[in-house]
Amino acid sequence: MSTVSRHGADLLGHRVELEFDRKLSVVNRARLFVDGVEVDATRVVYGERTLTARLGDGTEVEVALHSGMVGELTRAQLRSPDGSWVDLTGD
Repeated sequence: MSTVSRHGADLLGHRVELEFDRKLSVVNRARLFVDGVEVDATRVVYGERTLTARLGDGTEVEVALHSGMVGELTRAQLRSPDGSWVDLTGD
């Protein structure tokens, strides 16, 4: 069984993907990719985390995620240019 899930969306011509690895179930790893390049990463125990990047063309990328009590990814959203949040779709 794979412990890695990928969730993505498009933002202003860029492909944004969140890779969430829950192998350790207590301390998980979240990695943010834009157009296939890793731009930010964090470890997640429980709760909210935000991953961000500023791209060379000035595009701001912000992904919010939440990890549940048993290490599951319960929310992954991308901030759109108008300030609203868009759910990232999983694999």
